[in-house]
Amino acid sequence: MAVIKNGANGTLSGKAGSVVFVTNGNTTYARGLPKKSRKKPSADQIQSRSRFSLIQKFISPMLDLIRVGFKGYNPNKKAYSNAMSYNLNNAIEKTATGYAINYENFRISKGGPNPVSSHTFQVDKETETFTLFWEYDANIAAQYGINSSSCRLLLYNPDECAFTNHSMNTLAQRTQTVKLQRQQHIGNYHIYVFFHRTYGSDECTDSKYLGTFEW
Repeated sequence: MAVIKNGANGTLSGKAGSVVFVTNGNTTYARGLPKKSRKKPSADQIQSRSRFSLIQKFISPMLDLIRVGFKGYNPNKKAYSNAMSYNLNNAIEKTATGYAINYENFRISKGGPNPVSSHTFQVDKETETFTLFWEYDANIAAQYGINSSSCRLLLYNPDECAFTNHSMNTLAQRTQTVKLQRQQHIGNYHIYVFFHRTYGSDECTDSKYLGTFEW
């Protein structure tokens, strides 16, 4: 059943007979219901589905940050669609057995240049915390007005475990701490950081890949 959102002048969503209404950003589309095909998928279709499934699974635990980091990348599309599209084109590499994520090319946000020029980090097992320290390019920060932008930090394990910061320091403070919790396994966590202008704007920097640590 199709539903009209926000009254008579709102957008349609859902199925009406043989037509489905889909809203992506500010645009609503009407399309026919897909017909089941008895044809076997081609090699290209199988590869495309494999790549799509890989990225979809990878970003699932980090959707809250994706919705922030890709919100302004293409305002006409939802952040999730932006993130899927960008990373499908830039963050997948062919391997001998299929496809894999290129962690350095993967992005959790897209925007202005990331000003971080160098970094160190500390893992404290007693307090169960991860602390990142950084230096940054003051010229980039001044040009884009991001000295007061908030730090968003992601610590991500391929087994779909993710940590992020709840309190947010600014770029100018040069440090951010994340509270960790013990999981049922020990493994490597990939580090990503970006900066989000939270006051009166949703502008973000590109995320930057900072390597790994073991937890």
